[in-house]
Amino acid sequence: MSQRPERPRGGSRDARAPASTDLAATGLSAAEVAERMAAGQVNDQGRQPTRMTGQILLANVATKFNAILGGLFVVIAIVGPVQDGLFGLVLVANSAIGIVPGAAR
Repeated sequence: MSQRPERPRGGSRDARAPASTDLAATGLSAAEVAERMAAGQVNDQGRQPTRMTGQILLANVATKFNAILGGLFVVIAIVGPVQDGLFGLVLVANSAIGIVPGAAR
């Protein structure tokens, strides 16, 4: 049976780790904040890129899935009974699932 190396006593802190600095306890001074802001060192991410409503609609309506089912729906609507075309509701649901979360941003 192998023996584990002995752990240092006196807590879990590594002896090589630096002690907490005064900066962590007090924060930045007003001058340091101004200096960092002037250097562009801020947490502001600015305006995030977003898509326009038309782009969201186009991305969720003009898909291969919707094109295939839309074509089949047109054929069924012309030659078949209305009940067979109920899968057209899947097209509406598929588009709505993509549009509603995208437009809510």
